[in-house]
Formats: sequence, structure tokens, C-alpha cells
Amino acid sequence: MGMGATRWKEAAMGMGWTRSQMVGRVVVSIVLLRMLTGVRLAVARASGATAPLLFTALLSNGWIVQDGAPARLAPTTLLAVLMYNFSGMPFENQSEMAWAAALVLVLLVLALNLRGHGLSRRRV
Repeated sequence: MGMGATRWKEAAMGMGWTRSQMVGRVVVSIVLLRMLTGVRLAVARASGATAPLLFTALLSNGWIVQDGAPARLAPTTLLAVLMYNFSGMPFENQSEMAWAAALVLVLLVLALNLRGHGLSRRRV
């Protein structure tokens, strides 16, 4: 757990906490914070993997709506692929959809990072 965790454990034992109190309040808190950091890094890694998705799923023609009704079980395209396909189109509405998809991706990654940052800064 590192040097800081050892000091927390020693401080808890010095205050007269039982071993189960120390494990429940100190060790579990430290482990959860480090797990959340790992999850945050995994989300950042996954969001950075959109470039390979462009090459593997580039010709996906799936749409969320088919014949005016939501296609719940039909395959759909990725936001990164939608951005790539629509960014080079001459039509203004498709260009706007590409920008909207980029905004959604950026806001999603930002929200996940802020949530992870807030959880990891929680006091022990």
C-alpha cells in the first residue's frame, strides 16, 4: 500500500482503534481510492482508443433509427466513426452532426474524469 498507508495504519492503531476498525476505515478507503484511479486511467485509455476503431469499424452503416422507429437491437455506428464520416461531407447538417458527436464525446470523457477525480479526492 505504500509508505503513507503504513503511517495511516499506525496512526489508527495508536488512537486505539481495533484491527477491524482500522481495516474498515483506513485500508478499505485507501484501496477504493486506488481502484478508482485505475478505473479513471482505464476510461482515459479506452477513450484514446477511438483511432483504431476508425480503421476497424469505418464502413459501419448502422443507424439508431430505422424507418422512423428506434432500432433497439440493430447494430449502430460509433460516435468516432460518425464524426469521421460526417466531417468530410459537403452538407452543413452532417458537418453539424459531426461537431455534435465530438462535443458528446468530449463531455462524456470530461464528466467521467471529473467524477473519478472527485471520488479519488474523498478524504479518508
